[in-house]
Amino acid sequence: MNDRRTDGRWAGLDGLRGIASFAVVIHHSLLRGTDIGGLSVFLFFILSGFLITGILHRARLKIEAGRARIGAALSDFWWRRALRIFPAYYLWLAIWVTSEALRGDRSMLPELGWYLTYTQNLLIGFVTYAWGDFTHVWSLAVEQQYYVFFAPLVVILPAKLHTRLMIGTILLCLILIEALNLDGFEMISLYTAPITGFVFMAAGALMTLEIDRLPTAFGSPLVLAAIGPAIVALACYPVAERTVGFHLPYAVLVIASVTALSGLMIHVLARPDGALVRILETRPLKYLGLISYGLYVVHLPIGIWAARMLPLDAWAAASGLSENVVEFLVMAPASIAVASLSFFLFEAKFLALKDRGRRAAVAVP
Repeated sequence: MNDRRTDGRWAGLDGLRGIASFAVVIHHSLLRGTDIGGLSVFLFFILSGFLITGILHRARLKIEAGRARIGAALSDFWWRRALRIFPAYYLWLAIWVTSEALRGDRSMLPELGWYLTYTQNLLIGFVTYAWGDFTHVWSLAVEQQYYVFFAPLVVILPAKLHTRLMIGTILLCLILIEALNLDGFEMISLYTAPITGFVFMAAGALMTLEIDRLPTAFGSPLVLAAIGPAIVALACYPVAERTVGFHLPYAVLVIASVTALSGLMIHVLARPDGALVRILETRPLKYLGLISYGLYVVHLPIGIWAARMLPLDAWAAASGLSENVVEFLVMAPASIAVASLSFFLFEAKFLALKDRGRRAAVAVP
């Protein structure tokens, strides 16, 4: 299970990230009303938990070996995360708020403090109870909250306790999710609450902590054949709920989603030479993975701008295609192009500072 590519990256994960980002674009255009976007966000959480907790766990091992200090390790982690996350997010937040203000819509200004402090998920889920034109970035707030709360815990706690920490996190969060559900909180609150995201991130963390103990049976094509339909069923669940009234408690949906998506992730880790990983390692999917962060941030604003400035309904009528298809055909390539420019002309300049400005996390005299 320790197979990595020569560049030190886990085979298939960039492509998996690329598929997840593109699936969110599909969710906001072609397949509205499904949960393909929610499952993609949950997959992002698992990937983030796997990679980020791995970094923090290795930092703790260095501390225990006397090759690093807690404060330096944390400052280095947060510095590198800030260089990756902040620039594109604040750039596009500023562009969006400015463009809306120029067209006379200043409704987001009173809420700007939530977005600036990465707490917009709490605004959406527990204050306004409503989605808006830029609320898709709620998941970025959950990730930041994981960095803030779990980075110190993982770095300070002995490495031997990390697995117990993540198991305890999953159990506690599921209990809290059910408590909120029983207390009458709406789906939007349960969905955007950090405790839901933490379940998936902790699941990803367990994979990196127990990488040598993951069940190799998950590498079987038969397992993948079972996981695929389960993910499709979960994506279609909102349709079933609306049409036939089929309803499951939200905690059950979370458990089913984390199980199916974790199974997919374990399959990729267990079979670096498998057919799925070979697909994920193709250049288009790896490229989507490279620009996935910017693609996630910019796609919805681009879709909204396109709907305002272009006669999409007329194009749909002239072509005989549905408006959703036309919107996808405009949104997808435009978002990829803008995300590419954002990455290479802006984000990459900050990423280059990661090593140049690296704090002395391992400098112990």
